[in-house]
Amino acid sequence: MWRDLLIRLRALVRRRAMEDDLDAELRFHRERQLEAYARAGLSPDEARRRLALEFGGLDQTREACRDARGVTMIEHLMQDVRYGLRALRRTPGFTLVAVLTLGLGLGANTAIFSVVYGVLLRPLPYADPSALVVMNETTPKVGLVSVSYPNYADWRAASRSFSAMAIVVGVDYDLTGGSQPEAIHAEAVSSNYLSMLGVRPALGRDFTAGEDQPGAARVAILGHALWQAQFGGDAGVVGRTLTLDGDPVTVIGVLPEGLRASDSSDLLIPVGVWLGDDDQAAARGNRGNTVVIGRLATGADLDRARTEMGGIAAGLAREHPDTNAEFGVALRPLREVLVGDVRPALLVLFGTVVCVLLIACANVANLSLIRGAGRAREMALRVAIGAGRRRLVAQLLVESAMVAALGGLVGLALAFAGTRGLLRWLPADIVEGATITLNGPVLAFTGVAVLAATLVFGLTPALQAARTDVTTDLNEGGRSATSGRRQRRWRGALAVAEIALALVLLVGAGLMLRSLSALLAVDPGVRTDGVLTMYVGLSSDRYDADEAKQAFWTRLLADAGALPGVEQVALGTNVPLTDNHSRTDISIDGQTFPVGALPHPDVHIVSPGYFRALGISVREGRAFVASDRAGARRVGLVNRTLAERYFAGVDPVGQRFAFGRQAPGAADARWITIVGVVDDTRMYGLDNPSRLEVYVPLGLAGASEMTLVVRTSGDPAALVPSLRSVVAAIDPERPISDVATLTDLRDASLATRRVTLLLLVGFSALALALAALGIYGVMSYGVAQRTNEFGIRLALGARPRDLLRTVLGPGLALAGAGIGIGIALALGLTRLMSALLFSVSAADPATFVSVSAGVALIAFVACLIPGWRALRVDPQMALRRS
Repeated sequence: MWRDLLIRLRALVRRRAMEDDLDAELRFHRERQLEAYARAGLSPDEARRRLALEFGGLDQTREACRDARGVTMIEHLMQDVRYGLRALRRTPGFTLVAVLTLGLGLGANTAIFSVVYGVLLRPLPYADPSALVVMNETTPKVGLVSVSYPNYADWRAASRSFSAMAIVVGVDYDLTGGSQPEAIHAEAVSSNYLSMLGVRPALGRDFTAGEDQPGAARVAILGHALWQAQFGGDAGVVGRTLTLDGDPVTVIGVLPEGLRASDSSDLLIPVGVWLGDDDQAAARGNRGNTVVIGRLATGADLDRARTEMGGIAAGLAREHPDTNAEFGVALRPLREVLVGDVRPALLVLFGTVVCVLLIACANVANLSLIRGAGRAREMALRVAIGAGRRRLVAQLLVESAMVAALGGLVGLALAFAGTRGLLRWLPADIVEGATITLNGPVLAFTGVAVLAATLVFGLTPALQAARTDVTTDLNEGGRSATSGRRQRRWRGALAVAEIALALVLLVGAGLMLRSLSALLAVDPGVRTDGVLTMYVGLSSDRYDADEAKQAFWTRLLADAGALPGVEQVALGTNVPLTDNHSRTDISIDGQTFPVGALPHPDVHIVSPGYFRALGISVREGRAFVASDRAGARRVGLVNRTLAERYFAGVDPVGQRFAFGRQAPGAADARWITIVGVVDDTRMYGLDNPSRLEVYVPLGLAGASEMTLVVRTSGDPAALVPSLRSVVAAIDPERPISDVATLTDLRDASLATRRVTLLLLVGFSALALALAALGIYGVMSYGVAQRTNEFGIRLALGARPRDLLRTVLGPGLALAGAGIGIGIALALGLTRLMSALLFSVSAADPATFVSVSAGVALIAFVACLIPGWRALRVDPQMALRRS
């Protein structure tokens, strides 16, 4: 029957027969087949179901005829879309699983790419941002340091590689006059700062050249966030007066939203205001919180600029050896400075979701191969009646594109929700200042990902279908042995790829987990539980005298210590885990150091009780007491690292040091006697080593900015309103800021690693689940194809364990191959995440072994389930079907 049908259909195609004739031919053969089903005793529903399966491909013979009449490409595409929709409706299970699988992969990629684009790739809102360079001074002892104002002025005058330079100085102010005082962060900038960036104020005007000079008019340009928060976006704010540290400042403009050239700031002031307020600002040795931004001149590149600036720095070192002897210049592209340490974490996450998408595509490709095996007769018949093999490939790719497009729509919905969740969950240092949304470039990326997914999961099944063996596949029983082996090899290769990629992701997650565990085991040198910290600054004229400062700090300690639940209260210029520091050179009595080799420790001014409040242990000697005040002997403490490095073999208690370079035993030096040694603390976060530290008592050294440290017996956060009231009772115009518990500070230092780990674990678990489903699908389909064989073998006396070994063997071989390839890939790829690891090697054997064992166990379970089903085959049913 089939041979006669093919002959007649070929004749119809060659004669370019009308579609009505072909329809009549198809109706005739359908009726004959229905009669045969009726004689076989099949029910009408079963007969119709079998008829749809056997004649599904014949419905497309009309398209084959139209091929012969020169159908246009658009008509072909519309035909393929219509047929694809019918084909997908006929297999709703495949369609649903494929769309959801791809939707998960595409949604994860879109959400993470929106963050990657917003932080790493989004063009900066400046004119030619690639020409913008950030410049710092550098010293061998510390690395990057701030720039002194006179050095900046000399750089600007001598450099020819830069068309413009601007200085940016971080300054803190107290904004008063509103409902309550507020501590804000400002930036003092040179007058050409905005014009060099190519930015115009959204409202008002820019600074003028004369406002660079000391004594210039006190004006300011508001940041967009402060304008919205304090003035509700009022366009009439220009010309109004603010009060900063008790002095009036006139608003001359408002910045546009999204200015990110340096640290986030609330407003800009001209550098002339800063120079006029600070007597030491123009000193060459004063390196405050300053940075320089330059624009490369036309024709200049970064290497040339580095060479030139190195020569300028060397000349300044010769001219000013006391302040510049050991200082060089470091140049970094602006983009590199802005992304900082977050680039490795984002790239690792993006690579992770790409792997998840590849695994999802491999899974869908496996499903498509299994589905394609059931459509062998349909494809063979279409080839037999004249459809070209390219035509079949195009048709199947259109079907794959439709599945991928539906998956893309699901992915966009998931990405929309996921992006909003990421913005709430990601640490501020990753997303600060970035605009993260599903914008045009992100949607374009999703479109490219859909196209790539179409090719990745759709091309292999399409090519396999195009290799159909017409004669064999039209026979009862379907695929030839050669075609079946080829299909099994492809399905096995895809399962191996899934396992390998999943293992790579799991190894990365394992390394991150071990790294985070190592960080959590680090002793920060303090007791983080039950401690609240808050910053208080004394920046107005009324606190110029040291006596006024001491009076404020003394009353603050007394009033805060009297609050219920307070166990210990203290003040310090810095607290651990904040990355805040103030360093200077010291001389040690009796020791001589060459130029540039003086010890350069962090210097802390602290009140008595500071060490008890933070839980810092005093290892030798004593801590500070109330009698360590002005007029008493000058005393200090050092940390264990400094004591071991510079007082090895001698008792550090009783030794002396002084700030700056001093001759050994100099009678005029202000020597400080060491009265104790304390434990090291992690000032810069848990992942940074302890450094040199010295402590001096608040009673001997005045300070305008301090952090209040309060140890409580209850919830530290509950004390915040009471402490605000205490400060307001002393001075209503004193704001407090940076309120945080030590636990919060510790968690913030781990935030990037913690979030990276959680996302990596989540995506890795999804990848492993997909890989397990992939190998389960391969084994389950193989068992289903061999059901009759297994039943016969059981009927003939085969032992169940031998049958189980037959099923498990190929599956475990696939798993072993995937694990081996995955280990090789992981050894190479995990090196890329070394910057995120702490005390763990990128080739950590324990992680590789444990992950490999876990993947092997899951693969074994995925193979065991189909094997168990094989043992439950009924031999009698198998014999009947055979």
